[in-house]
Amino acid sequence: MSLSRVSVIAIVLICISNSQAVQPKGVTVSSEEINPAALLQQADSTFQLHDYKTALAQYQAAADRARGEFNRSVEAEALAQMARMHLVLGDKDAGRDWLKKAESRAVESDPMAWSRYLSVRGRFEWKDNDLKSARQTFRDMYAFCTANSLWGRAVDAANMIAIVAESPAEQIEWGRRGIETAEANVVESWLGPLWNNLAGTYFDGKQYDSALECYLKAREYHWQYSGEVAKLFADYHVGMTCRLLGKYDDAAKWLRPVLAWAERLDNHSAIGQACEDLGEIEAAQGRTTSALEFLRRARDEYKLEGFDQSSPEIWTQINERIRALEK
Repeated sequence: MSLSRVSVIAIVLICISNSQAVQPKGVTVSSEEINPAALLQQADSTFQLHDYKTALAQYQAAADRARGEFNRSVEAEALAQMARMHLVLGDKDAGRDWLKKAESRAVESDPMAWSRYLSVRGRFEWKDNDLKSARQTFRDMYAFCTANSLWGRAVDAANMIAIVAESPAEQIEWGRRGIETAEANVVESWLGPLWNNLAGTYFDGKQYDSALECYLKAREYHWQYSGEVAKLFADYHVGMTCRLLGKYDDAAKWLRPVLAWAERLDNHSAIGQACEDLGEIEAAQGRTTSALEFLRRARDEYKLEGFDQSSPEIWTQINERIRALEK
């Protein structure tokens, strides 16, 4: 089992802002029929569905309409999000150009535009591995959003501070601060990712009892507010942590349904992870033949997911584990 795999999953689950309402997939409105603010909201909804290329085009439409109507606030937000879409799509250089344009439009007297700009600027600093600057930007964002009662964005900032924190203690501090902010201001859709991220921090520190408590809290909120894949991984994390605590029967009760669910979704990563943990349960109980069956299947699923190229640490580790059991 790779600890880096858990950290990556935690980050993925918490990096998607939940501060915007999500429209049903496929709902679109002509840019000729709605105002710039509505166009921006439509683009935000598309972004929530992870359709980044479509969102980029919609943010462009929002920026163009806002510029034509002299709506500097919406234009700044849309430009910032265009930069973020380029970042997500792997084109940082193009994104920087849009971020500079957003910077030229955003002012601190406009809380919506300024907070959005800080959110994206901090993410560029993070991806540039300029973590010191990223920490300061997200701290500024948290203070600014708190002062202006932008609670969803304040929670986003707290989460990002936890990601770029200097130490596990700081990760825990800001993870819990984000949870407190969300609970106090009824930003409940954030609580699944928040608890998940905190669990990942405890997990990476091998504090599995604390991790399990947090994963159970994360599951509670994911099952209220998140999509199917997040729910699937919420259940997986509980089973995975039970396994590491030596609670093999409990772990299997979580992981076997997770495997069946992942098979139904044809989610190779989730199938592989469930098989890997089930294989380790079998190995721990002396059933080497069954363990190897699960672990070889995990390796096959990781290959289908492309882990041999994208996650060499995970790929190397599963192969070494199989070789060790084959001896």
